[in-house]
Amino acid sequence: MDMKINNEKLKQLRELKAWSQSHLATVSGVSLRTIQRIEKTGIASPETVKAICATFDLTVQDILQTNNQTDGIGPTFTAVVRYRIANMDKKGTIIAFALSFLISLVLSLYIVN
Repeated sequence: MDMKINNEKLKQLRELKAWSQSHLATVSGVSLRTIQRIEKTGIASPETVKAICATFDLTVQDILQTNNQTDGIGPTFTAVVRYRIANMDKKGTIIAFALSFLISLVLSLYIVN
């Protein structure tokens, strides 16, 4: 008997960890095709649901679809920071930091003298 899970919640959990579907498949021991199907349809076998829940340290009830599913999960601060760091433009950030540092150095030398 298949179970109906909240596929949006699963996708959010995966993205909060900045994991690809392929990485989730590897760490959970579930095939990539199964992860893709679950994120699309929300239908999964009980064994698959248990494997995914174990991966995210959740209970089965945490991920099941409820009839009045109105609120999603909110990202934690650390999850948002990790995601932003993983996806930021590192070269642009370094250049902006270096320019800011140089400008403040020049200004501080100008003000002192």
